Amino acid sequence: MNPFRISVIGIDGSGKSTTTLRAIYSLSNQFPICKTGRNPFFIWKGNVTPCLIHIANFFENLFKKVDASKKRGWIGLSRIIFVLFQGWLEPYMVKRYHPKLVMTTRCMLIDPAIYSDFYYPKASRRMDIEKKLKIIQQIIRLPFRDLYFFLNTPISKAIERIYKRISDDHPEVTYGRDYWLHLHEHPEILQFLDQKFKETLKIAQNGSDFNVVEINTAYYVEEEVAQWIHHYSVLFCEGNLREKWVRI
Repeated sequence: MNPFRISVIGIDGSGKSTTTLRAIYSLSNQFPICKTGRNPFFIWKGNVTPCLIHIANFFENLFKKVDASKKRGWIGLSRIIFVLFQGWLEPYMVKRYHPKLVMTTRCMLIDPAIYSDFYYPKASRRMDIEKKLKIIQQIIRLPFRDLYFFLNTPISKAIERIYKRISDDHPEVTYGRDYWLHLHEHPEILQFLDQKFKETLKIAQNGSDFNVVEINTAYYVEEEVAQWIHHYSVLFCEGNLREKWVRI
């Protein structure tokens, strides 16, 4: 009832979703895992049990609609609703499935504290990071993760991956790819968010006891990143990860 909590975080285009899913599938041969966040499921020995499919589909459809609107306030509001839902979802899944690990992309404490500066800059920037983290934690009542994997990705590589995603999702598009970019997927904004991730992790780690494994994705393909996530997750669960911040 007190699983290890792990999040893979980083800017869009860092490969969070792909590498996390690869790692979850390989780790499920050793640990029962709840994957929270978008499209949640429980997995054990490679056998997947989707969780709350209708609610998951509701959020996916909601995100598609508000993202297409390009209205920053509405997009931010949809993410706030999602974060609040995660405050209920994680305890529900832990109680129902009794996992050894809870894994997800993004952190429901750190990511909202960072992205609030983008979606609601005037209101958000009146508060420092420590205060925002404290308020968010009080509202959703989730702890910081025990282990974070921070995918440190060059902006140029992130943009390359984002454009590839657009090409895969919209093969009919041969021009105007920028139309399909999310509001925060432009180079200057990604640079801002990247710096915020590094600052916020440091600040949060000063006030909470967790480990960070920083992986420079410029040096590794996604399969290798997933292998690093698997390796250090096992080390952590076995009590053999001593360093508070590891850089690969």
